[in-house]
Amino acid sequence: MPGLEFKGKQHIYAHHLTVPYRPLIPDVGRSVNPVEADDNLIIHGDNLYALKALVPRFAGRIKCVYIDPPYNTGNEGWHYNDKVNSPLMREWLKQVGPVDGEDLERHDKWLCMMWPRLHLLRELLSEDGVIFVSIDDNEQHHLRMLMDEVFGPANFVTNIAVVANLAGSSDQFGFAGAHEHCLVYAKNRNEVRFGLFNVSEADLADWEQDEIGYYKPELLRRGSLTYSESLHYPIFVDSNNNYAITPDDEPPSEGGPWKEVYPIMGNGNKGIWRWGKQRIQENPTDVFVERRDNGNIIVYSKQRPLLGGMPTEKPKSVFYKPEYGSRAGGEMLSRILPDNTSRFAYPKSVALIADIIKIGSPGPNDIVLDSFAGSGTTAHAVLALNKSDGGKRKFILVECEDYADSITAERVRRVISGVAGARDVDLRDGLGGSFTFCALGDPIDEEAMLTGAALPEFGALASYLLYVSTGISAGVELRAENDDGLFYSGENRDYYLLYRADLEWLRSNEAMFNEERARRIAGLGRRAVVFAAGKY
Repeated sequence: MPGLEFKGKQHIYAHHLTVPYRPLIPDVGRSVNPVEADDNLIIHGDNLYALKALVPRFAGRIKCVYIDPPYNTGNEGWHYNDKVNSPLMREWLKQVGPVDGEDLERHDKWLCMMWPRLHLLRELLSEDGVIFVSIDDNEQHHLRMLMDEVFGPANFVTNIAVVANLAGSSDQFGFAGAHEHCLVYAKNRNEVRFGLFNVSEADLADWEQDEIGYYKPELLRRGSLTYSESLHYPIFVDSNNNYAITPDDEPPSEGGPWKEVYPIMGNGNKGIWRWGKQRIQENPTDVFVERRDNGNIIVYSKQRPLLGGMPTEKPKSVFYKPEYGSRAGGEMLSRILPDNTSRFAYPKSVALIADIIKIGSPGPNDIVLDSFAGSGTTAHAVLALNKSDGGKRKFILVECEDYADSITAERVRRVISGVAGARDVDLRDGLGGSFTFCALGDPIDEEAMLTGAALPEFGALASYLLYVSTGISAGVELRAENDDGLFYSGENRDYYLLYRADLEWLRSNEAMFNEERARRIAGLGRRAVVFAAGKY
């Protein structure tokens, strides 16, 4: 398979494996209604370290990932600062500064940034998990090849065209850019099951079908526009409801007998047809005639659905709704945080992310992860979905910037408690919910532990040891269940940790694995693994 080559790839190829584990440190003061186990999380810190911190607890448990990384347009000023242990990389990045349009290696740096993060995201996904990545034309082609390498080309699902601005933007050369991309990959395409939209009979009641597809019948006659002589002409109809138009407005020489039908309004005034002669001639199957019992002849046009306008169960590869637009996202954010929106000119809309979650994470108890959280739209969407259908989905957000508390978390606080003046009743009353705000602790490092410079909490160390020794993701906060430090029971084996975040205790006999403990544990009749500072 052809591979993607970029500067620095050989140095970051296995970087995700060498990133140190850092425990999550809860900040109760910045949290809302925090619960001890399995709470929603908002993490402030570098998303590379945050993703690695999540692995011991959440590897293989995330059902849906949505990320909106930097588009690398050259105007964002993002920094590449991953501390890769390579003299060549350090020399390359000696002049650390923002990656902008003047940086001729910005694409290489962007790929170096994305590579380890995508690997960790894949590790966090469940076997039936799916990832959605928003991107534009600056890096879409590179990202597609990058994800082929990380996830495998067989796990590519689709490239969604998301219409963010139907009017189009003048930024794009030669065209008015109206859409972005959203690449979709599965962890294992054979396992993933996408959610369907609930389409009722009522949703389809106004739609009819013909050999071309769906349509809604609308009167071809119009009276609300300025009268135009060119749109006031006869349509000739025969006894079988066949119709014809002629250049000279005279009945056709063949067939018939023909009856003239003009667009006359109910008050007797002249009306106009919705379409001109040329359009009818070019779209003959989209015009049809109905003869009423009272002898009136009504001419209809078949109004085909607009982009995204036809309700379907299976999601389409083109996303378009007015509420998906960047303007809708900006208006929503400005109502929630009227003083803090200057950083986010075009935030994603709640409706867009909610539909992505409904497709990629249909289960009511799924976990949704966004490691480029920005203004917190993903958490808002999860809470809104839970409010609407009674689900218990969980969210995990990661944001490295200094606004993680003042914008990302603050938005979530307000939508939980209620936003005064919001148009949506649920949002005005509050969506409910909770989250725990976390920072990243010091890396779990053996030398630092031996000197007491950095001693993680019991749960963080236990999760780390369980995962690196067995590959098991705990899924919950681990605690000592007895005095011997039992913290996890597998199908065939128990796991023990003799530990306190206290250097003096760790140097005492109490922290040692001795014969008395060994006999007590062995007496339970199960195989066991014991972690301790030493053994006698």
